[in-house]
Amino acid sequence: MLDEFSLKQLIKTHKDFPKKGSYTRDFSELLNETGALHFITSELAQRYLNTKITRIVALKGRGTMFAAVLAYRLNLPLVLIRDFGEEPGEVLFERAPSTKGDRTLEMRQGMINEGDKVLLFDDIIASGSSLIAATTLIRRQKAEVHEVASLISLPDRGGIERLLELGISSYSVMAFEDE
Repeated sequence: MLDEFSLKQLIKTHKDFPKKGSYTRDFSELLNETGALHFITSELAQRYLNTKITRIVALKGRGTMFAAVLAYRLNLPLVLIRDFGEEPGEVLFERAPSTKGDRTLEMRQGMINEGDKVLLFDDIIASGSSLIAATTLIRRQKAEVHEVASLISLPDRGGIERLLELGISSYSVMAFEDE
């Protein structure tokens, strides 16, 4: 039987990657371990099953596959927010300032409807910069972020508090203290 403790054992920390002085949480083993994907998406689906969420919006990255399975399980459309220059057609874009270097996110215009209640999904909540930029993109289309969901949160990085300042709650399957 999987639980948060056993899931955490599957997360590897790579120090000095991608550069010296930083580290990366690698959750590739979550996809390799029988039942982990099912456990995680079941837990998330149970949390959001009886909500009024109309759409899932995910930041492109390592969590996209989890968001796709969750969207399938909840029978909801999935919209991706991508890095600048990756999305064809008319797009909205927003800069996400970060100590690791600024990032510009974009979303195809018209993929979210006015009044939508969105579950915003990312792999990790760290500083919150990308999620705040994504929230801005969603709100510019007159939709509401119901909650931010992630696989992992790093509470010491301040992202959860920054989201709360914008009136957005968050939920993470696992939390890790900073190293």
